[in-house]
Amino acid sequence: MAGMRWRKLVSVLLAFLILVQSVPANAAKLVCRAGPDTSLTIIVTIIGTAYNAFPITIGGVKFNFWFSLEDVNSLGGGIPLCVCYTPFPRVGIKFGIWEGIAVMEPVRIPWCTPTLPIPGGLVGKIPFNAQAIGGANSDDQKDGELRSFQVHYYKALPWALIGLFLDFACLETNNPLDLAYMTELDPLWQSDMLASILGPEAILFANPVAQGACAIDALASTAGFPLDPLFWCMGAWGSMYPMSESIPLDNVQANAGVVARMLFKLHRELVLWGSFGKAGLCGRYPMPIMFKSQYSIYPIWPILYPKRFPIGRHAFVLWGWGKNVPVLNQLNDVWMVYRKRDCCAF
Repeated sequence: MAGMRWRKLVSVLLAFLILVQSVPANAAKLVCRAGPDTSLTIIVTIIGTAYNAFPITIGGVKFNFWFSLEDVNSLGGGIPLCVCYTPFPRVGIKFGIWEGIAVMEPVRIPWCTPTLPIPGGLVGKIPFNAQAIGGANSDDQKDGELRSFQVHYYKALPWALIGLFLDFACLETNNPLDLAYMTELDPLWQSDMLASILGPEAILFANPVAQGACAIDALASTAGFPLDPLFWCMGAWGSMYPMSESIPLDNVQANAGVVARMLFKLHRELVLWGSFGKAGLCGRYPMPIMFKSQYSIYPIWPILYPKRFPIGRHAFVLWGWGKNVPVLNQLNDVWMVYRKRDCCAF
């Protein structure tokens, strides 16, 4: 009898989770939730989840956190010592860490900035909207609701926020929280056609064979890290192209896809550089085609998933459960971005 009650309870819980996953996010009227309260919550969460920097590798010895956070084998073994010649000749020890570098806000309402302590964000405080710059896609609005994303990229350094390791050469420390990029000001983000200026190779992957290969990437990212050679895929989240606001889905997985696509775009623009592998030991290097395995992300607001995960991992593998709550998040999620950093420490 007790066993039947437990089975019934589990069935009800599973049904509820599936229902929450399937509720369309545009079921509620979009409202910009931004102000000092959201900003404080986000900053506290950035600091409180700084353990995502683990595992830390020093001279080939790996130190992990109790969460058993995932790691990519970026150096492939070898001797623990390293030699660099810039900015001056030196011998050091190989050091690897997952470095928190950014907060990203994909939002449906242009100028909505939950991370800034401004009531209502910048909505209504800017004399023009996103569609006024560069022109937007024709289906951006339907039934009075926005169907596209704008993205805000904040440089956010957890260790600098709490004042630790400020003299450690391997980690960034300046400007611990800084608004660095807003797509509302980027004409190339508003139009698929203009986005092709940055990614003309997109036409090569607009075929069933190339898109079918993304199923392999989806399996790889769900089981571990995505496949960097399939750079046009973002696992179970769709395609990296076009590098614009066009995302066909209305769920938290689409929201994560916008983050991945924006990271890809920033690499193409050389705003972000490569930082891992043997090439990264002596400094960051240009990476116009992003290696997806260099990054891990996780949502920090309004519903926290405390553990970072690779680009492309399917939302049904735990991290997306209960995240599609229209009244609460309305797809105005905030994400933390961690980047694998390999360094020759001295």
